[in-house]
Amino acid sequence: MATVKDKPFDRAVCVHGVRAGQVQNIGSAREAAEWLLYEWPEATRDGLKARAARQACLNALKGIGESDDARQAFREAAAEAGILIGDVDRVPKPGKIVKRRR
Repeated sequence: MATVKDKPFDRAVCVHGVRAGQVQNIGSAREAAEWLLYEWPEATRDGLKARAARQACLNALKGIGESDDARQAFREAAAEAGILIGDVDRVPKPGKIVKRRR
């Protein structure tokens, strides 16, 4: 079975989840595609922006589109759906923390 390489976003997109109080940081094209397919609000699932975001995420994962385009499309779809909270700076992975000099 073929696998696709994930395409991380420079900044995560923070959205409201399905359950009350749930917040999710979407940090890659794969996460955005999965969210659009499985967690997206039913009322806006077939909206133009949600469909465009799904396509942009799939294009990025296939290597024929950019992760920045997928992120922007996902962000616009989340705003249209009323679940957008905002942008989140990426958190460094363990072992990659850089100490700042004072």
